Formats: sequence, structure tokens, C-alpha cells
Amino acid sequence: MSQHGHQRRAHELGCDLFITHEPTFWEHRAAEQRLRVVEPGLTKQRFLDETGMVVLRVHDIWDNWPEVGIRDSWAKGLGLTAFLGEDETRWHALYAIEETTLREFAQYVALKVQVLGQDSVQVIGDPDMRVSRPALGVGCGGPDTDMIDRGADVLIVCFDGASYWQARQRFSELGVGVITVEHGTSEMWGLENLARYLSETFPSLTVHYLDLHARPWTVMA
Repeated sequence: MSQHGHQRRAHELGCDLFITHEPTFWEHRAAEQRLRVVEPGLTKQRFLDETGMVVLRVHDIWDNWPEVGIRDSWAKGLGLTAFLGEDETRWHALYAIEETTLREFAQYVALKVQVLGQDSVQVIGDPDMRVSRPALGVGCGGPDTDMIDRGADVLIVCFDGASYWQARQRFSELGVGVITVEHGTSEMWGLENLARYLSETFPSLTVHYLDLHARPWTVMA
């Protein structure tokens, strides 16, 4: 379901504030005018005008919020607990795992993300290469050579944050494995934790977590 679908469901639940991690009108910078004036932006704007619903975007500050933000929630959901280091912005982090093959680790990640509605992951690299130091980031702000320089041998990235030719192919040529998931997959645990955090911090609020993001599904030839 689209963000508009989330907003409609929030309205049905009686919500007057909609908190989102990504832009309402598909542009990272305000005032999001280019796609607001064409469909489906027009329908979304009309709905917000009619209901008076307030939209609050919580992005970068929640990306690297300790323990319950996007990055740390993503790592915890994947079972990565042996923290080895991070970059200066705290967007990227490196972890230790028991040495295994890239194929086996990718299968492990795929199994973990099934609960989020993603039925597969895409992998670049020798399936039999040995890996023991995965790195990940905050949704589409995924790890780059900063983590490779720190010893990462497999990077977990998102499709819309790591293009094939500019990022993933370059990582592969540096000798690391690359596991790719959808943007939403990497952030939903962090948003679930945001809802929990708001409920605990502001007990007078009624908070609903809406897990209605679009799920990708895979067709094999």
C-alpha cells in the first residue's frame, strides 16, 4: 500500500498526525512541488486538505538514533550484534559474524527479511567467497568504501541507494560481496521502534504503527 494508503488508514483510526520517514510527495527537499501537482500527488494533497491531517517527516535524526533508530534497528533485526565500528556520521556500521560463505549469509538475510514482506535478496559476488565482516547503513544511505576500508567483506545495501553501475559493481570490483534489499525493508524495524518510542515517551498519545508499505515479490524464470 502507498503512503496515501497509510494516511487513509490513519484517518480511519482517528489519527490527526501522520509521522513518516520518507517524503510525502517523493522529493527529498522542501517544498516538494514538482510531483505534488500531478497524480497521484493531486489526490494525496486533496485528501490532506480535506481531512486536515498534519504530516511530520522524521528522517536523518532517526537514522542514527542510538539503539532504536533506523541503523541499529536494522542491524538488530538481522541478528548483527557484534559491533566493530562505524563511520563519523553513524550512518554506517561494521559487525562481526562467524565466517561463512556469501551464499549462506545471503540466505540468512533473506530468511530474516521474510517477516518484512520481502521474499528474496539479490547478490553480487562469488557465492563461495568467505565472509565474516558485514556492513550496513540507514536505509538507502548504505555503506560504501568507508566500511570496506574498515575491513568489511560484504555490504548490505538498498536498490535505490546503491545503483548497479555506480555502486554495486564498484564494490564487487573491490572484492566484496553485495547483498541488496528494498529501501522499505531496511527501515521498517526502525519505524516500528519509533512508534514504540513515542508511546513510551508520550504516554498520553495514542500511537498506531502502520505496516502497509509496498512489498516486492520475485518471479524466477
